[in-house]
This record gives sequence, C-alpha cells and structure tokens, in this order.
Amino acid sequence: MASIELRLYQYYVMLCEERNFSRAAERLAISPPTLTHQIQKLERDLNVPLLNRKTKKKVQLTEAGVRFLESARDVLHRAEEAEIAARKAARGEVGRLEIGYMVATVYSGFVQRYVGNFQKTYPAIDITLRQMSTVGLISAILANEIDAGFARLPKQYPSGLSGFLFYRTPVILALPSTHPLARKRGPINAKDLSDEPFVSTSIGYDLAFTRNVESIAGLGGFKPNIRKRAEDMTTVLAYVSAGYGIAAVSQETENWLVPNVTFKRLAPPSAPEVAFSFMYRSNETAPACKVFIEAIRSYAQKDDAAKRRN
Repeated sequence: MASIELRLYQYYVMLCEERNFSRAAERLAISPPTLTHQIQKLERDLNVPLLNRKTKKKVQLTEAGVRFLESARDVLHRAEEAEIAARKAARGEVGRLEIGYMVATVYSGFVQRYVGNFQKTYPAIDITLRQMSTVGLISAILANEIDAGFARLPKQYPSGLSGFLFYRTPVILALPSTHPLARKRGPINAKDLSDEPFVSTSIGYDLAFTRNVESIAGLGGFKPNIRKRAEDMTTVLAYVSAGYGIAAVSQETENWLVPNVTFKRLAPPSAPEVAFSFMYRSNETAPACKVFIEAIRSYAQKDDAAKRRN
C-alpha cells in the first residue's frame, strides 16, 4: 500500500472545493501544472481515478473520488487535531498529574481551592488526588510515583526535592471529651499539661518535622510523657478518642468531627505553628507538571499578599 503524503490530501480537498485547477492552485500558492501533476501522482498512488476527465468543464469527481474526499477531509481534520494536541502538550496544557496530599491540607481548604482553580484554567490536564502521610508523600515524589504534593513542611528538603510554604496554622489540643480540661472554659495553659499523657506521631515523623508536643512542653516548662505514637493523624485522634491521652494537632483538625474528641486552644503568649509546604521534584521536566507548579506558586503568593494587606 502506497504511503500518501499529507500535502496530497490538502491539494485534493482544495481542488474539490474550488472545482477549478487555476483557482485551487492560486489558493495553494503553486502553479496549475504542479497541481495537475500532484493530483495525477495521488491517483497513481491510489491506483484509482478520482476525477472524470471526459468533460472539459469544471472538475467532476468519480464515485471513488467522492468517497475519497470524505476520507481526505477526515485525515486532514485528524492531522490538525494531532498538531494542536502536540503543541498543547508541549506547552503543558494537556496531560495527567498524580498529586498527593496530607489530610489536614484538605481541611484547610487550600488543596481543593488551588486544584479547583487550576482545573478551570487547564481543563485538559487530568488530576488524580492521593491521600498519604507526609513521609510517604516525599518518598513517592522522589520515586516518581506521584508528581507533587501538599504536606507538612520538613525541617530540610531531601536532595532532589524542592518546595515552598503555602500555609501556617496554630497548634491546638485534641482531648478526650471526658477529660476535665475538655470541659474547662477558655484556652488551656501549657503549664496545666505537665502531668498529662500525650499521643504523638511516630519517632521517624517527628525527626523530620517540627515536633508539636515538644513545642508545647517547652512552653509549659516540662518534659512530655508520650504514651502512644501513630503513623498518621487519624490514628492519633483514634487514640485520643479512646482515652489514651492528649494530642497536639493543627487547627484544621478540629473539622474532622471525631467522636469523643474535644479541641481546645492554647492560652497566650503564643501557640506553636504548623507549616505546610507544596513539594515537587527539583529537576522536573514534564510540561504539565511545571505548569502546575507555577500555578500553585502563583496562588500561594496571591494568598500571602492578601494576608499581608489584611
């Protein structure tokens, strides 16, 4: 089967639209003899007569020519679509992204707002969200299992990982609802927690991030008694609900509505803060991901500017 050049489809469709070699050649910016030669080549490649040459009037198509015209138009349309798709992909306007997130970042409202704004601007980029712990998210980005993610700000970005702060929130306390301090009015003084058992995240997690419990203990001037540790905040709150102790959590966590858990503010002078970061590979080359990174950076900068104005 002969391989037909795309330009021959273009020449044929133009000729069929004009039904005149001279006018078609003018629109194609070639000479009439050249157009005649190219149409004859197309017929030889197909081994099918496309034009009825018995008449000297305007161009007439054979039955095969009529059928081929439909297919030729379809070929040109598909070629145009392919060209557009390739250019959009090169600009990062189409593609697919796997984005990780820590649960608390969703309850802050930032993830869904940022992703929602991006989706409106780039509807051809499909985003899949995956919930994971911060440690797991970092590992997944470096292993190319996901493209980027929203999570806790590490003390230091590992080699190959970059990111930027997009949100800070105060640390609050999660207590069993039956605990006396849970029924106390107003914020809780850190000094009142010196004899309390705490539930915290894993030691590995604490090594990589600012430790909430230790920060509160520092304010209260005591050494914390950590009774239980868990790999994720959901399990931390499950332990609190079961009465194992108190947890230091980010403020958004109070939206989780966990049974038998009451959230309380810490008394002044000031509560520790939890910082959240948007993270991605330092050497990222995928156009769609690069567009996503810059969009999230822009959203975060606008939020920061708005916060400073207020």
